[in-house]
Amino acid sequence: MSLETIEQARERLCPYLVPTPLVLSAPLTRAAGRKVWLKLETQQPTGSFKIRPALNGALAHLEECRRHGVVASSSGNFAQAVTYASRELRLDAQIVMMRNSSPYKIAQTEALGAKVVLCGNTFEERWETTYRLVRETGRVLLHPYDSLETIAGDGTLGLELLAQLAGDFTAVVPVSGGGLIGGIATALKLRRPGCLVVGAQPEENGSMFRSLEAGRRVNVGPVRTIADALVASTPGERAFEIARQKVDQVVLVAEEEIVRAVRRLAVEQKIVAEPGGAVGVAALLAGKLRAGAGDVVCIISGGNIPGLALARLLEGV
Repeated sequence: MSLETIEQARERLCPYLVPTPLVLSAPLTRAAGRKVWLKLETQQPTGSFKIRPALNGALAHLEECRRHGVVASSSGNFAQAVTYASRELRLDAQIVMMRNSSPYKIAQTEALGAKVVLCGNTFEERWETTYRLVRETGRVLLHPYDSLETIAGDGTLGLELLAQLAGDFTAVVPVSGGGLIGGIATALKLRRPGCLVVGAQPEENGSMFRSLEAGRRVNVGPVRTIADALVASTPGERAFEIARQKVDQVVLVAEEEIVRAVRRLAVEQKIVAEPGGAVGVAALLAGKLRAGAGDVVCIISGGNIPGLALARLLEGV
């Protein structure tokens, strides 16, 4: 993955997206003893960073996508992003989701106009169904985390951080299949190599953490975590190779640490973050980040959580 590829993605996205806010967190700064910034991808049109790779993938192959339609595999956020991009670009979209995916995210995807194809409740079944649809229909696959277009689209977030914050800093990035951290790490390390890139994953998943430990991609099996956006049981092939070369650290956070982070963001910052979007803050508050110079940037990667679920997480606060 080259810096030029990410810059091309930024040019494609400029007519459709504006940079998301980077806000200083006074409460987290006090807790961490150094400046902590929050990158609010919750402010994207679909409530998560996934609109970046969805749009970039479709725009990179626009004529083919218009002729044949698109298909995507998703636990929810990429589904909504592909559906939104398809509506904006006049594409026909099918989305493969597990039956146990968030009912809220399924409903949101359908409300945006895509046909949702439900499959079994394992990561492998989701991909088997997706590849079958590609073979049967000729639709263009928009990959949620491991295509060049997806990683480049994710990398535009890294370019934004470099424009918004001077000097070296530590970026703390939620990890599932690895596309987001792969794109951000590529942009930061090629432009400002003194920056540190740290991944955060739920302990209930840990696929990237364990893969890096083993030196090869590991399948951790069916994943059940409160962070339902982070359920890729195996990191992507391209994403894993980038992580091996450019990511400084990957840490695991417990379910209760994730809940605590969601609560802190809601109560102290008035920011709604879904559990998967709050794992970077969870890692920070749990003291799991390696010491480093400069500020900390936590990527709040998504805020798609239904009100009732958020209310339950906030009970007793």
